[in-house]
Amino acid sequence: MGLSVWLFRLVKKDAPDQVQSMIAAAGSFASFSMVFSSPVIAAIILIEAIGLGGPTLPLIVLPGLLGAAIGSLVYLGLGYLTGLSTDAYALNPLDLPAMGNLTIVEIGWTIAVAVAAAVVGYLIFELGRIIERFVAKRPMVTVPVAGLVVAGLATAYAGITGQPAYAVLFSGSKALSPVVQQSTGLAVATIALLYLFKGAAWSISLGSFRGGPVFPAIFLGCVGGLLAANLPGFPVGAAVPAVMAATIVAALRLPLAAVLITLLLTASAGLATTPLAIIAMVVSYILVTRLDAHRARARRTTSTDTAMTSAVVPPSETSG
Repeated sequence: MGLSVWLFRLVKKDAPDQVQSMIAAAGSFASFSMVFSSPVIAAIILIEAIGLGGPTLPLIVLPGLLGAAIGSLVYLGLGYLTGLSTDAYALNPLDLPAMGNLTIVEIGWTIAVAVAAAVVGYLIFELGRIIERFVAKRPMVTVPVAGLVVAGLATAYAGITGQPAYAVLFSGSKALSPVVQQSTGLAVATIALLYLFKGAAWSISLGSFRGGPVFPAIFLGCVGGLLAANLPGFPVGAAVPAVMAATIVAALRLPLAAVLITLLLTASAGLATTPLAIIAMVVSYILVTRLDAHRARARRTTSTDTAMTSAVVPPSETSG
């Protein structure tokens, strides 16, 4: 987005703000299209994230879709022309076993794991907010400490399990496919430790050092799905899409984008995953929005009580 606006201003400095917004959106469409290898998912993410609508919708979507198509062509051309791997910046569909017909057991487990994923996602962001308030007081000291803690979590995971540390240390895009390929040979305890350590590292990074919501949510949802696949009657092809969709929507609060990202990455499991991903997304979205509303009410109540106390009790009596 920033690059597209900067380049446009070099050509036309006096462009109206609306035109610059359109160019910025087109740049975002193009970059998302490269990352997800799909113009459609780029359009959906940006439409929801920016909140477009009304008469401005065609003005943004048409050039945005064109930018997404160009971004997709660049993705396809880079590997073909240069022979370089695109895995460094793009996510590829996961190699999951195809699942059969849906069962009542799978739907039941989907609801249960969606609730768990929503609670975990909410707690990760809540802890991130707490860490952010703490770090803001002395950032020059606490930010490096936070980075060292994240590195310590990655080192501890590698030392305990013998697995690579980058699964905990980085955003998860590099480790996504390897963890799925190796999942059959990993112990349940190893997957559980990865889920725990990655969640803690993500929370610390969100509040202090360096962290974003998209790739870590995808990776943590995938790991959570591999962990949930150990439940009876809940195969990997069903568990990974369910937990992934629930985790992504808990982090992004973008329902349609959460489902489409999940379906894009888990297409190898078959179309039967679609209702599970949607059910999990809906359950998780409703739960996290209710938790958000409860937190907002609690803060308003606390602020009101503080204001009433300050108005009734003289300052001289509260300072001691």
